[in-house]
Amino acid sequence: MIKIEEDWYKNYKKIAREKWGSEFTLWKAMFRGFIDMMREEAIKQGKENEPINPFSKMLLDVFIDVARARKKGKQIIMYPFNYGPELFHAMNLEPLMQEMFSVGLAPFHINEHYLDITNEIGYGDNPTLCNAQRPLIGSYIEKAAPIPDLLFFLSTPCNSLATTYQVFQHLTGVPTYTIDIPYWSHSPDSTFYDEKTLEYVIKQLKKLVVWLENQTHQKLDEEKFKQTMVWLNQARANVLEFNELLRAVPCPARSIEGFGNYLAMVLRGGTKAAVEATKWLRDNAASNVKNKIGGVPDEKIRIAWPYTHVFFDNELLPWLEENFNAVVIMDILGYYHVPPHDTSTIEKCFESLAKGTLDFSMIGTCRGPIEFYIDYVIRFVKDYKIDCVIMPMQFACKHAYAMARITSEEVRNQTGIPTMIFGCDPYDSREVSSEEIRGKIADFLTEIVL
Repeated sequence: MIKIEEDWYKNYKKIAREKWGSEFTLWKAMFRGFIDMMREEAIKQGKENEPINPFSKMLLDVFIDVARARKKGKQIIMYPFNYGPELFHAMNLEPLMQEMFSVGLAPFHINEHYLDITNEIGYGDNPTLCNAQRPLIGSYIEKAAPIPDLLFFLSTPCNSLATTYQVFQHLTGVPTYTIDIPYWSHSPDSTFYDEKTLEYVIKQLKKLVVWLENQTHQKLDEEKFKQTMVWLNQARANVLEFNELLRAVPCPARSIEGFGNYLAMVLRGGTKAAVEATKWLRDNAASNVKNKIGGVPDEKIRIAWPYTHVFFDNELLPWLEENFNAVVIMDILGYYHVPPHDTSTIEKCFESLAKGTLDFSMIGTCRGPIEFYIDYVIRFVKDYKIDCVIMPMQFACKHAYAMARITSEEVRNQTGIPTMIFGCDPYDSREVSSEEIRGKIADFLTEIVL
């Protein structure tokens, strides 16, 4: 009798043998890699006889849907890691989050070859432009990058992202639309409130719809848009409940699980799949709180990680858990904190979209005055009973690099919690190796935190 685990594994392996076209060669390689990683994790956790969970299914289905869209004649729109795809789903487009491609290569170190190609053609280098996006250029030069029908990006959170997307647009000639994100807050409760902020983004989103209608030759289906927003709000509610559950001691989730919520919202926000994935993550955390079970056995250290993960080291967080009984309570992307909004009318739907855009992971914290970021970190430290803060900073991320030291001082002054800042490239293992990173963290935890 075939095990249930083998059923889903064999099914996805069979799909991986489909012909997706040369532009999806790397995409398929990642797909295969993630299938194997998920199976290995299931076996490690003793869940080899269980069906695939809703989050893993959602993630693998993204690979399939993007690749099959081309054959179906469905237009693909590429967009960045800091924007939700709900409007694209409502417009019957296939969303392709670019960094799922360029950063998704990092755990397998495949991106490093394309970074070298990008260097060779003279487009930036590691200290000046972020390697979260640069592999896209090198892979395009070698005809290995998926080419979208449409391209969309934001002006934030950094010039590096916007620059790379502009270069890609000029190389490909793909029709492109950009939204400018204002500096000031949209919340009347903020010291930095500007009443024009929200309306400014709403107007741009409505213009985006007009642009999409012209490009796709179809009108926005308002009923489908409303349904998309209903699903979006359901997923948002699940994530916020999950965030609250993580205040518990011990933390009821493993270090990577908050990032799972971010992936659900950035890849499939506005769909039933995102609702199911976030509900699964929330329910697991709720069950653990009820039963007083920690995501990390015998939890000793609670870490705030107000930056991105070190993506080339897939085992860094498990290493922290196993060697120090330490749990990372959400990174800056995993801390998705957009609440549900009133979406009873089309106008309210656009208002909710705009608020979600302004508050999206890394947008709400890394745009505007430095106080946005400082307040976020200090509030996080207090709310989640944090023992230390770790920031793996890359110089190319100039805005975050500049904020790190000041934030560290404020954290120490206001909470007394120790902070570690160290330089590395989260996407290129050749800058600072996994061994060096783990050594620095180990010294910090053993000599200062414990």
